[in-house]
Formats: sequence, C-alpha cells, structure tokens
Amino acid sequence: MAGVTLTRFTPKKNVGIYGKRKVMAIALSVLTAFAMLSLGIGSIRRKLRKMSVYLGSGDCEWTEALDTPAGTDIYGTLFASYPGSGMRITWQQTEGITGIRVYDDFFQLASPKIGLVKTQYPHYEGIWSYGSDLDQVILVIRNPRWAIPSYLTLLSELEFAHTWQIAYGHLPEVFTKRADMGDWIKWRDYRFTDEIRLWGLHIDFYMENGAQYWMPFDFERNGQWPFRFYNESDLPWPQDYHCAHDVETCFPKAVISYER
Repeated sequence: MAGVTLTRFTPKKNVGIYGKRKVMAIALSVLTAFAMLSLGIGSIRRKLRKMSVYLGSGDCEWTEALDTPAGTDIYGTLFASYPGSGMRITWQQTEGITGIRVYDDFFQLASPKIGLVKTQYPHYEGIWSYGSDLDQVILVIRNPRWAIPSYLTLLSELEFAHTWQIAYGHLPEVFTKRADMGDWIKWRDYRFTDEIRLWGLHIDFYMENGAQYWMPFDFERNGQWPFRFYNESDLPWPQDYHCAHDVETCFPKAVISYER
C-alpha cells in the first residue's frame, strides 16, 4: 500500500503564539486523521466511533483510545522526534481524532507494537522496540531553541531518571512545572553542544534513510568515550540495521513542523 503525504498547513496572519500552536494542533489532528483513513485505519475507526456516547446538544462522553485490534492488517506508522519536540501533543491529537492508541517505544515492551508508535530513536532516549511491525515514518521537528529547554524540563520532572521504571513513577508530574534555572544553566553548559548536534543528526538520520552516526558497539548511541560520532571524514556512514531490514524505508513520508 502506498504511503501518505501530508500537505503543510499555514495558519492565518496575526495569530498569537498560543493561538498559533492551537491551530497547529488542530491541523495536525485533521491531517493525521486523513492519513489514518488512507492507511486503512478508517474501517477500524468506524467501528470504534460507535463506542462514543452521544449526550445530545453537541455533547458526548469521553472515551479512551483503544488498542489496534489483534490480527488487523494495518499500515503501521512511526512518529519520530528529538525529545521535547511536541510528541506529546502529536500522540494526544492523533488518539483523539482516530480513537486508536499510540504506543510508547518503552512502555509494555512485551506487547506487540503495531498500528501507531512514537519514539525518539535514534536519540539515546529512544529504542527500537517494534521490530518490523511498522511500515512508514512521520518526522516531527521543533526549533531547537525550544526543543532543548523542553527536553531539560522533562528530565527535571522525571528527576533525571536513568531507568524507564523510575521515569514512569514520575509520569503524574510531567508537564506540571518548570526546571530550576540553576539546573538549566548547569545542564546547558554541560550538554548543549552535544544536544544541538544530536538534534541535527536526528533529522539527518531519517532524511538520509538511516544514516548511522554512532560507532559499532556504542549501544547507547551517545558518542561518549571510547566511542565518538562519525563526521564528514567518515563518509559514507553505514545504514542503520533497522532502516535496512525492519521497515521499507526510514525516509519520512511526511515532516511536521511543531511551530508551523
């Protein structure tokens, strides 16, 4: 089945920053809905939609997004982004408009990841836990001026957890507070150069169909000693195994700008 191409949505002039983000969220929802319909999820959604309870006068009872039914022949979609790039609003709007649950790459590792999955892979905050169950990629990009501080805020809310078990224990605190300014300054001074490079390498990875920027045996993909990231003198870089064997192509079928 062919993939889907999403056209860019341009909001009207003179829209404030918060209104602009709201417009982006609505546009993302609508575009994703059309994407899901063209990918064969429409028939599933028609069944699930009947589970919403209409209360009259334009009101309805909220119903939780449901798992993709087992055995469904679905064209799986991977939503990929650098941390702090608006993935939360992406999966929330996608679930809201389609009724299909978006899986997390870390959560429920024993369960099959089919249908819709979100990840930060190949950034070290993400993992490839979905095998060959997905068919296409949608890349979400945010200006690093905002993505990197947002990433630090998320780390701060999770108490800089080093395991997913600890991180999930702090989930109720996510998006409830800002990072301490002192923490931001220390983290910025220590990590900024590496993170701005990783922000760009994350885009290169997908736009070049899996350009592997880390060395063999650097399983955390963080470029720390004794490893390093590849540079221009190492070209051509190897292709990531997953992009070569687990998915038709890592080159995104659509690129969504968080700001636009």
